[in-house]
Amino acid sequence: MISKIASHLRDRKIKNAQRREMERNSESSFDSAVLSWTAPEFVKYKRGITWRIVVATVMISLILFGYFYNAWTFSLAVIVFAIVYGVVNRKEPKDVQVVLSEIGIKVGYRKYPYGLIKDFCIVYEPPYTSELHLRVSNDLAHEVVIQLWSQNPAEARNYLLRHLTEKRDHKEALSNALLKLFKL
Repeated sequence: MISKIASHLRDRKIKNAQRREMERNSESSFDSAVLSWTAPEFVKYKRGITWRIVVATVMISLILFGYFYNAWTFSLAVIVFAIVYGVVNRKEPKDVQVVLSEIGIKVGYRKYPYGLIKDFCIVYEPPYTSELHLRVSNDLAHEVVIQLWSQNPAEARNYLLRHLTEKRDHKEALSNALLKLFKL
């Protein structure tokens, strides 16, 4: 009985994986581009030796703080955080295709129909920032940030205004500002 259930679940997982792969490879209305460009999936900041020395000093200070105050779990958490951050940070950003179509926005394999996008904002401060921010409902990430890079921001804005409302008073989240400031 248990082996039948396990077999059924395994077959279902395989069928779902095959269906998702077919969806990824098949053309859809999202692929009929009005505007299209290639952008990195995230920005990787350049960090010098000074940044590394400061981060190492802060980490060692936090670990020693935890040790001297008998908070070994805090020290362990700092060590685990440093290891996980180091492993994740080694990853180089992949270039993804960004497509603005008549029915939505496609970023790599992710599809955002206009009905699920609450509003958008373009942050353009050359040469440092050129980003399209989308506030999305029904998604794990509440705000999706897409790098504009070679795309003309005015052209993207004019097209998106046909389908979405623009958020004029966009304030960058404190967490995003801190991540940029500390090059995390």
